[in-house]
Order: sequence, then C-alpha cells, then structure tokens
Amino acid sequence: MVHGQCGPLFSGAFLKIVSQTPDLLILENQPWLIAVILGGMSLGFVALGVGLMASGEVVAGLVVILIVGAFFGLFLWAFVRRNQLILDRTAGTLTHRRRTLRGYRETVHALAHLQEAVIQSSSGSGSNTHRMAYVLSGGMDVGTHPFTEVYTSGRGAQTAVQAVNGWLAAAPSSSGGARSLDSDAIAP
Repeated sequence: MVHGQCGPLFSGAFLKIVSQTPDLLILENQPWLIAVILGGMSLGFVALGVGLMASGEVVAGLVVILIVGAFFGLFLWAFVRRNQLILDRTAGTLTHRRRTLRGYRETVHALAHLQEAVIQSSSGSGSNTHRMAYVLSGGMDVGTHPFTEVYTSGRGAQTAVQAVNGWLAAAPSSSGGARSLDSDAIAP
C-alpha cells in the first residue's frame, strides 16, 4: 500500500496518492496554498478598507472592500477546487468528486469503461502546462475527461497518469494474469 506520494501541480496545489492497493486507488488534488493566498489577500484588502473607513476615508474604504477585496474573493470562489478520483475494483466504479465553495459534484462511471489515463498539454506564454485526464471507452460519457480543470506546471499530471495506468495494468484477471489496457481485446 502506498500513502502520501505528492507531486506539485502549481504553487500550492498538490496531487496526492491517498491510497494505492490492488483494489483501490485514490488520487486527490487539494489546492490549499492558493486558497490560503487568495483568502488572505481578500481578507487583507477588506481589513485595509475597514482601516480606511475608520480613519474617515469612507469612500476609499468602500472602494477597496467592494472592488479589490471582492475581486480576490471572487477568484477564491470560482477557481479553488478539490478533486478526488477513486478507482474501486471491489465496487467496479470510477468516482470523480469535485468540491468548490459553490458546491459538490460526484460523477460515477463503471470501472470497466476506463481505458487509460492521459496527459493533456497546453502551450502559451513560453511555458508548457499539463493536466491528467481519463479516457472512457463506454457508457453514457464516452470520451476524455480532465481530472482538474486547470493546466499546471510540474510533474503532477505525469505522476497521476503513471499511477492510474500502473494500477490498471496490475489488475488481476480471472486467469490470474495482468489486465490489458486495451479493454476491447478478445482472448483467443
């Protein structure tokens, strides 16, 4: 069993392999540092606005609170997401959970539909960023689904792809061997 392997996705957002057993793989992305930074900046500007108001500069204080403080608060509300991917052989499910300040969403797919994990890349501003996505080959949601909505630097996406694909490849088949990543393969 492997617990707690981390790989940075971007400043403060970490991909963590929470559990890795033959029957269960749990990946988690919790952007705590970016949440703390955005929350702290929002609260800092609200405090600055309150200080300006207390010193008699009511209009300037309200402007700082309503525009600058709200701006950072809006980013916190819109962009900070906790993602969790649970691959469970016993239940035969792939569960993708997303929690934000706006709410919670859980999507469940049949594990048999999971073909593989892939790296999606984006280039721009002189740097390459990446994210992990999983490919479903069956069911109502056939296609490629990103684990996180943002592309980030670092080796987090590669770590996640290797963990998922390695876990899939290590699956015991009914004959005791390893499962092929090609879910459409027919045994002779």
